[in-house]
Amino acid sequence: MALTLYHRTSIGEARTFVQRGFVDTDWDFGLQDARTGEDTVVTGVWIADRPLGQAEGIQGDAVLEIVLDAGLDDLREYELEGMLWDTRVWVVPADMLNAQAKSRILAIDPNSSWFHKAWNGDSDPAPDPDPES
Repeated sequence: MALTLYHRTSIGEARTFVQRGFVDTDWDFGLQDARTGEDTVVTGVWIADRPLGQAEGIQGDAVLEIVLDAGLDDLREYELEGMLWDTRVWVVPADMLNAQAKSRILAIDPNSSWFHKAWNGDSDPAPDPDPES
């Protein structure tokens, strides 16, 4: 079973992820360990079950669509439960995504770059010759 998940980032990072794969990053979401009260940092690539945007505090002009060859049970240990009330969010190791997922650039913010289209990394995306159509 495959899951379709999303990651928002900069256009440059999106292109790099599609071409070369994901890279682990340390994330501090303001989480605290329930037992110790200490700040907790998680390492991996954050992904969500829907595209997130500025309203959720996520910056970036590109949205990646990630089709992961795994089920929800496979992601259970990586889920950040209760992070957003209407969205499921995970921080997954880059190695897992690189081995089990295919990604493509699903959308680019038209305010930052009018000529980008969905891109899967096969060839360099060409500008639309008539952006008004």
